[in-house]
Amino acid sequence: MSFKKNFVKSILVSGGYNYLSQAISFFSTVIISRLLTPESYGFVGIITIFTGFLSIFSDSGISLAVIRSDYQHTYHKSVDTLALIIGCVLCVVTSILAFPISLFFKNTELTIPMMVMSLSFIFRSITLVRGALISKAMNFGFTGFVNLVTTIITILITIVMAYAGAGYWSLIIPQVLSGLINLILQERKLKFGFQLYSWAHVKVAYRYTKRTIGNIMGFNIVNYWARNSDNLLVGRMFGASDLGIYNRAYNLLTVPLNLITGLIGTVLYPSLNKLKGSMDAIRSEYLFILKMINFISFPVAFILLMFYNQLVMLLWGPVWIGVAQLLPYFGLLLLSQSLLSTVGNMLVLVEREEVLRISGWIGAAAMISGICYGASISMVAIAQFYSLTFIVVVLPVNLFYVYIKALGFSAKTMTFFWGPNILLSLGLWFSCYYHMDVLKMCLLFAFFVNMLIGSRIELVKILKYLNTSMRKA
Repeated sequence: MSFKKNFVKSILVSGGYNYLSQAISFFSTVIISRLLTPESYGFVGIITIFTGFLSIFSDSGISLAVIRSDYQHTYHKSVDTLALIIGCVLCVVTSILAFPISLFFKNTELTIPMMVMSLSFIFRSITLVRGALISKAMNFGFTGFVNLVTTIITILITIVMAYAGAGYWSLIIPQVLSGLINLILQERKLKFGFQLYSWAHVKVAYRYTKRTIGNIMGFNIVNYWARNSDNLLVGRMFGASDLGIYNRAYNLLTVPLNLITGLIGTVLYPSLNKLKGSMDAIRSEYLFILKMINFISFPVAFILLMFYNQLVMLLWGPVWIGVAQLLPYFGLLLLSQSLLSTVGNMLVLVEREEVLRISGWIGAAAMISGICYGASISMVAIAQFYSLTFIVVVLPVNLFYVYIKALGFSAKTMTFFWGPNILLSLGLWFSCYYHMDVLKMCLLFAFFVNMLIGSRIELVKILKYLNTSMRKA
């Protein structure tokens, strides 16, 4: 079976579960948002600013290293022990930092919840190698099943606790339990066991993975604060309630991103890994994937850009209407971030992780500058200048430094693909900033037409494959 057919088949298998999981998670917010206040979401959002940062250290390429390597059981068990050690250290560090962080935000009530949240590091660290082995075997159906079961259980716990008046605890406890649920399901499938290997084995495993871990960690640390410095500033300068509003808007960017690139990224790396003997084949198939992502992300971005008020009122009601003014800028980011978020897998595949780290530093400096400038004006301005710096700095840097120089794509091919995306995105930003709805609609139409023209060959191939599959079924 060709790469395209195999890739689309894997996406359909994994996607059935993952899209259902994300749909259930998203629509559950319609209920949960009526049981909890923006302040409760903002309270947990403050905690996750720091637990999310520390979670970078829990993986940082461990799972990708397992997928890429040809080593067997001893290596896997040694890396599993390494991951557990890192998880325990992060749990302790989070507990120690809980009180100083609560003082920074002038809310000592954060201390105990943050210490409880730290337990999630231990559970999730034990799932890394198991999840990587399942992905390496390309058992995407089971990965999707695990995500679906975990999502349903955690949502039910959240709703019950929120209805019982547990407040922010109804968001914290399910997050901690989700890693444990994942672990139980993975272990039932793999029978991997919980045997710890010696420190000597761990050191050898680290030696074979430290290059990948170091470069990806260097990228992830800087990239995390580039994407979360806005949450830090909103929480510090505007308070928990406004952070709850901001987080809800930002989630309408991250949910589709996770849905699109999380799903495709899960399938992408193991699939392209089988082609790593031919760089030309990898480039060709990756360009096909980028065009595919474009089509998947466009409808969601269109809704966020055009129907933001109606969407907020329909889903969460007037209490959350402050979310609406932020959505167009996050919808605009979705058009390009959904494409760019897959490039890390490509750079790891071709063993150019240092490029990922350096490009991440450049992009982070630009985005943090935009966010800080926006924070000096208003909460809405944070989203406005975050999106602007991403379009005018991050995208061009990745076009020339990553795609053309590091990955070896032809300048002509990448200019024809990325050029219209960047220019139309910039035009859309100005149409949002100056409230020019007619221009916005015209630019979105031009964006869609450009996608059709650039992807017509790939679309025909996918439609033929889907038609053949349906006839066989």
